[in-house]
Amino acid sequence: STKATNTTSATIINSGSGVLTLASGSGNVSLTTVNGTMVLTSGTGTISLSTDATATTVNLATGAGVKAVTLGSTNTTSATTVQSGSGALNVTATGGALTVNSGVGALGISTDASATVVSIATGAAVKTLTVGSTNSTSATTLQSGSGALNVTATGGALTVNQVQVNGSATG
Repeated sequence: STKATNTTSATIINSGSGVLTLASGSGNVSLTTVNGTMVLTSGTGTISLSTDATATTVNLATGAGVKAVTLGSTNTTSATTVQSGSGALNVTATGGALTVNSGVGALGISTDASATVVSIATGAAVKTLTVGSTNSTSATTLQSGSGALNVTATGGALTVNQVQVNGSATG
């Protein structure tokens, strides 16, 4: 038999104060809206995706169409955590700018107690690296432990505009 679909109908599933479970053994569960908005709202509860102990791949906005993805909230004391295990955490912008801002808070990179290598602008392409700010009373500190501080200009000029040694400016 053939069933006709009413294109203006709505389906509402309510569970009251109990649990509503959609389950499928080894088959797929698919929720699709063609041109509408899909909303998951939990009130004061938690929305959890793939929180079981099984190894899975979770894809978010990976289709071929243009996507805009927003994670987190700028509302008062909201916090957003992006984490990974030993499998790496990669953040890539393949044609646009990648910007990390901290507002008025501190921005820390590799501030834990682990021994690591931190590389900035070390790829094979031509790079221009700016560290520090010339705004007002901004200060920039380059420091190292007993492993040395090496400054190298290969094939180009190395310019130091002013050097202060033991309280006296030279240069």
